[in-house]
Amino acid sequence: MRKKSATTAVGALLAASLALTGCGGNSNDGNDANGGASSPEASKAAGGDSQKSVTISYTIWDKNQQPAMEAIADAFTKQNPNIKVKVDVIPWGDYWTKMSAAAPAGTLPDVFWMHGGQFIKYASGQFLEPITDKVQAGEIDLNNYAANLGSIYTLDGQNYGIPKDFDTIGLAYNKELFDQAGIPYPDDTWDYAKLAEVAKQLSQPDKGIYGFGAKLDTQAGYWNDILANGGHIISDDMTKSGYDEPATIEALQARYQMILDKASPTHQQMTDTDAVEMFKSGKLAMIFDGSWDNGNLASSEIIQGKYDWAPLPKGKVKRGNIINGLGNVMSAKGKHKEESWQFLKFLGSKEAADITAQMGAAIPAFNGTQDAWVKSKPELNLQVFIDQAADATPYPSGSKSYPVWFAKESEIMSQAWGGAISVEEGAKKVAEMMNQAIADAK
Repeated sequence: MRKKSATTAVGALLAASLALTGCGGNSNDGNDANGGASSPEASKAAGGDSQKSVTISYTIWDKNQQPAMEAIADAFTKQNPNIKVKVDVIPWGDYWTKMSAAAPAGTLPDVFWMHGGQFIKYASGQFLEPITDKVQAGEIDLNNYAANLGSIYTLDGQNYGIPKDFDTIGLAYNKELFDQAGIPYPDDTWDYAKLAEVAKQLSQPDKGIYGFGAKLDTQAGYWNDILANGGHIISDDMTKSGYDEPATIEALQARYQMILDKASPTHQQMTDTDAVEMFKSGKLAMIFDGSWDNGNLASSEIIQGKYDWAPLPKGKVKRGNIINGLGNVMSAKGKHKEESWQFLKFLGSKEAADITAQMGAAIPAFNGTQDAWVKSKPELNLQVFIDQAADATPYPSGSKSYPVWFAKESEIMSQAWGGAISVEEGAKKVAEMMNQAIADAK
């Protein structure tokens, strides 16, 4: 979900280390041989009371991952019988509203999911418990995680989170609709011109069926188009918006043109019914979607066994893709910090990553565990998400201006997608707004 940097240096760090095999590390990180949590005896020696039974809260936003997170919690409690973990799910649409209210009130969950786009707000507000001393003591080794993902949850030299997973974007397609039209499935030779051409061929507006969902979306939408076309979301040093660049505007216009060509539902249609839900109901032949959402698609009885994944199409410059990584963090105001740390450390273990992968919940961040996620659904081409990670661009959240401009971006672009203003005007308005937010944050 979606998705995943915390300092201005993170983009460079991630871009330099996105090859999944390049981040091996010392496995002697203070955990057991399987990367598990310390025993109750070790916990007691560390200052915890192994006889005290407590229940800690673990809050996430994806119900499709709940079974895997509960399995991880059960595995942890088996090793630490005195610590029970209650897994709570707050849907993404409500998650940050509730967290924003809980943070200043001191009622955040003991342990919870963190997104790169929200991290700076919570870390700078001192709502998260720093784990720098644990890292420096070798209790957790951040070199164990792919693509330098640990850097995302670092601010002013302090570590706050442990990488959970990472995600990239793929092209989901309905095989049944392609078969009915006698059109070959998407493959790695496709470019954006081919995508638009086939989307037109597959559209049957009179039947409510469209070739592609040209939705108003950033991470799983036009940010990928922009990068592929040679444009920028924001400059590499995060000091200037790229929305007013000709290549960026051209990419945005090309996506919107698919709506005008009736190769895609209208913005209003996709507002009334989300494009992912339209795909799940067999009304869309293709959508861009994140690896995090595969479990959601697979839950649809309508398209179960009838869809697969392909890489995103090539643009004029490259194959664009956004990579992000979720993290697990703990509250600075939690009542059970020692027990929460033990669970947080377990969440960052190979054992937890293996459970995540084997249950197909997400692509785990722990090095060497991604293959199990690919094999969790052998009937699907999940390898495309792994292959695209090496050349993907980090989610552009590594500045204090990000929360300001990101919140306003969709407000402006929705006017363009709804036809109230031109796409070019919308893009230039976003650029002006972003540059002001960047200046104000200095």
